[in-house]
Amino acid sequence: MIRTVLGDIRKDELGATLAHEHFIVDLDRVRKDGYSYIKDVDEVVPEIAKAMDQGIQAAFEVTTNDMGRDVCKLQEISKITGLKIVCSTGYYLYPYHPEWMDKASKEEVAQIYVKDLMEGVDGSNIKAGLIGEIASSPDGFINNEKKILEAAGLASKETGFAVSTHTGRNTAIETIETLLNEGVEPDKIIIGHQDLIDDHDYHLSLLKYGVNIAFDTCGKSAYMPDETRAANAIKLVEAGYEDHLLLSNDISRHTYFTSFGKQGYLAVMGSVVPLMRKQGLSEEKIRKFLIDNPSRIVDNSRI
Repeated sequence: MIRTVLGDIRKDELGATLAHEHFIVDLDRVRKDGYSYIKDVDEVVPEIAKAMDQGIQAAFEVTTNDMGRDVCKLQEISKITGLKIVCSTGYYLYPYHPEWMDKASKEEVAQIYVKDLMEGVDGSNIKAGLIGEIASSPDGFINNEKKILEAAGLASKETGFAVSTHTGRNTAIETIETLLNEGVEPDKIIIGHQDLIDDHDYHLSLLKYGVNIAFDTCGKSAYMPDETRAANAIKLVEAGYEDHLLLSNDISRHTYFTSFGKQGYLAVMGSVVPLMRKQGLSEEKIRKFLIDNPSRIVDNSRI
């Protein structure tokens, strides 16, 4: 079974899934840039509808407890659009952490995750279905970031839910080994943002642990051309890792929306997937990225 904001569904009901998105989020409280947020249900619903017109049926919404998560709004969005939303529990980069985090043990943090997963988020009966996006800073773990990762490992081991991360090159191996040391099953680990690194051998070094990686900033050409994302995905297929790759857009501010002239949630299906097809990737392999892999990873037999 897979846990969504509208209740548990069967694995075969999930459908084509964006594996790392934000529909309600507030990064502006730390960034102070005036645009790093998505707060309005009425603004995001038309953007989601456009992605659904492309064939998207579900999403992992990885806004954490300290990033402005609002599960009631997510439930409203799901009811309006019909999109199946798996929401998250977790903590982000250290500037976003609550003050009490300094004194909390990893076991105490883990129990917050467990409560969100098993009882409900913020006093509601809406349950998280994923732990994420558990974040580390670009140059290494800072402040309590290692603690929130270890807590994710403890909670995953206790509940069976998957862990999705916000991870750069400098922390990827340590992230994987920390989660494995805490008892997380390799296939329940998603290492995020790996399409930002154009290095096939590096990707293989992660996948050899048995984990999954996400090419989840599709459409953000300022970071990496989509042509490179598609080509690197095909290399992973050729290396035998088509069962361990996920796709998404990671839209974390409303100025990425089509209403601002950007691609919004459309780059996976509108840009990267067509590029994969153009380069000869079969529909069977594309289905794995969009349907088979996401549903397998968040499916939890313990629910």
